[in-house]
Order: sequence, then C-alpha cells, then structure tokens
Amino acid sequence: MVLVAGCASKRFTKQAAKFEQAGLYDDAAEYYYKAVKKKDSNVEAKLGLRKNGQITLENKLSAFLKAYNGADFQDAVYKYKEAESYYNKLKTVGVDLNFPESYKSYYEEAKGDFLNKKYTDGLEKLEREDFSGARTIFDEILGIDPGYKDVKEKNTIARYEPAYREALNYLEGGFYRKAYYQFNNILIGTGGYKQSSTLKDEALRKGTLSILITDFGSGKNLIFDASKAVTAKVKSRIGSLTNPFIKIIDPASINISLYENGKMNMQAANLAGIKAVLSGNLNEVEKTEGKLIKTVKRGYIKEVNIVKNEAGQEIEKITWHKIEYTEFDLENKVKLNLDYKLVSTETGLILLSDVVSISNSDKAHYAKYDGEKKNLVPGYWKNKDSSSPEDVIKNNPGDINALKQLFNARQTVKTTAALADELMDEAADRITEKVDKYNPESR
Repeated sequence: MVLVAGCASKRFTKQAAKFEQAGLYDDAAEYYYKAVKKKDSNVEAKLGLRKNGQITLENKLSAFLKAYNGADFQDAVYKYKEAESYYNKLKTVGVDLNFPESYKSYYEEAKGDFLNKKYTDGLEKLEREDFSGARTIFDEILGIDPGYKDVKEKNTIARYEPAYREALNYLEGGFYRKAYYQFNNILIGTGGYKQSSTLKDEALRKGTLSILITDFGSGKNLIFDASKAVTAKVKSRIGSLTNPFIKIIDPASINISLYENGKMNMQAANLAGIKAVLSGNLNEVEKTEGKLIKTVKRGYIKEVNIVKNEAGQEIEKITWHKIEYTEFDLENKVKLNLDYKLVSTETGLILLSDVVSISNSDKAHYAKYDGEKKNLVPGYWKNKDSSSPEDVIKNNPGDINALKQLFNARQTVKTTAALADELMDEAADRITEKVDKYNPESR
C-alpha cells in the first residue's frame, strides 16, 4: 500500500509540474495537493503546492476585492468564503499560505451589508407568512454566520410554524394521533415550541383508547381453563404494547358496577372512563392424541470379508444378511377456534372483530433396530431363506443416509397441551396485532 501511494504521489507531482509549466496554476495546485495527500513526505509536491497554492489563493482574493469594490457584497462574501475554505484545505496537509489580515475587515463590511439586507428580506417574508421563502433565507444566513442576530429563533419559526398550525388543525379536527406525532416531531426538533408540549399531552389524552378486556367465554366446560389462559395472554400482550394510544383498564380500579343482569352496561363503562370493551369466545380446542404406528421394514446387513481367489489374490467378498427393523410414526394435533370483538362504549358500534381458526401439529418419524446399525442397508426381500427376483438392495449413499437419519431422528412429540399453548400464544398475538394497528382516524 505504501509503494502504491508513493507511485501515485510521483505521478500526480509530474502532472502538476506540466500544468505549472503551462501556466495553469489552479490545476497545478490541485495535483500537487493530491500528491501530498497520497504521500505527506513528498517535499517536491509540498513546495509546488505552496507556490501554486499561493498564486491560486491570491487569484481568489483578487476576485473578492473586485466584487467588493464593485459593491456586489453578496458575491464578495461568497468569494471570500471560497478563498478562506481553500486556505483551510491546504492547511490540513501542512501547507500554510499567506492570507493577509487586511482582507478580513473588507469581508466583515461586505458581510454586514449583505446579511442585513438578507435579514430584512427574511423578516418581510416571515411577516407575509412565506415560511418556505423565509426559511431559505435564514438557512443561508446561518450558513455564513450562525450567530447572526436572532436568526436561529426566526429560522425555528419559519421551519416549524407550518407544522405547528397543521398539528392544531389535526387536534381541532379530532385527528388526535396525527396531532400527537406532529407535536412530538416539533418538540424533537425545537426542544419546545409555543404550546407543543401541552397540546401533545392533550392529543394523547383525547386519542387514547382505554380498553377493558373481559374474560373470554368458552363453548364447552372442557375448555374453560383454556379460555382463562387465552384471556391472560391477551391481557399480557396488549398491556406490553408500546403504542401510546392503547391503555388497559384494570377492573379492580373501577368503583362502580359495570354489569347489569349479567351483561356489560356500556353507559356505565363509558362513564368510568372505558372507551372500548374487548371480549371473545373460545369455541373450540380440539386435541388429537396420536397413536404410535409401527411398520416392520426389511433390509440387509452388509458383511465384508477378505478372501483369496483362485489365483491367490486377496479380494473383498460381500455377504448380504436379510434382517428386519421397525419404523415408527407418531403425530399429535390441536385445533383452536375463537372469535373476538372490540366494541365502543360510547356508540355500541363494533370497532374491530375477527375469527381466529388455527391448527398445530408435531410429528415424529424414526426407526429402531436391536442389532448393529453400522452396516445396515435399506431394501426389500420376499423370502428370508431364499432369493427372489423381487429382492432389492438399496446400497447407495442417498438411501443409506436417509435410513441413518431415521435412526437418529427425534422419538418424542410435543404434548397436545404444549401444542394448545402455542396456539393460544398465536391467537393472542393475532388479536394484539389487530388492536395495535387499529386506528379510528383512518376510517
């Protein structure tokens, strides 16, 4: 890498020298700069950069003076900034050019006149509520002088006042979630703008969907415990949401009776601060305990012996011994069906409803053999004590490996209780996702 950098530095130096001979000092300075960047110890390049860079800087300063003397203060400011940037660029590679201090006073005068006119123009646009135009001007001023007058404050107004007004409109129009996030973005950008913090809290309070989750019913007494488990899982997951607009109401915190004749009194619930009630019914949890199915399979044990042929040479003699091994199949299945709905306590309308019908299973397929399995080969034979044209020996890597996998396969399956618990987890996740994504403002 060092060698490559050194070669590149020499190449740039030679190119720079050619530009210098042709009087193209700007180009020469740029290539000397590249050479120094590649190799800081290139003395020839540094000397060339100092010479040609000084010429380039003086040309830039001359352009600045020309704009200044012609009272084109905008152009003068940018010409000076260009010269200053060039000076600093070369300084980073150890080349310190001569930048007369006298130019600074001319620049400050030009900058003062230019920024004052820009500032006045920005204020005028801000007064006319041309926020985009004002922001463009204030951004330009800040790029030249970040501490100029109160431009930072004015720029904040130009940037965030339109968003603030939009958030106010959202709030007044009942789009509380949109208002909340808009005020939140304003607070992130400004740290505090007008009444954004207070109004954000108001939007959150008005937009929050406070939900009471009732115990899920069950279609059969046998699944009563399952319905209780589903209810607990749904409460846990919805309660763990980071959605600021979802709030779970603890029934223990309600001092009044919410039920009348065994049914939820929606008016009473609404008066208690509950905006919606989530209820459901577990209609089915069907568990099927699988029976172990045994299938006797036929195969061979491969025996290899070294014997001598008629010529006295040692050769392998393969003998196939017919054997039987057993394959086992076991599968447990569970099916779950439930329905749920989210109902408004204010209007009685169903805000959200769905049916969840899901199934789960786990199966095991494995094999066992009491003898030595190392040389066991799959196949088929018709008669154990005699040969038959129907006999098949599957002595190939694919079939042998497949059989080995069966001998090493898992021999247990998940219980139906475990499978049912997984289904209840999935059902709770689906319900939670629907509640989380529910947005009354999108309707």
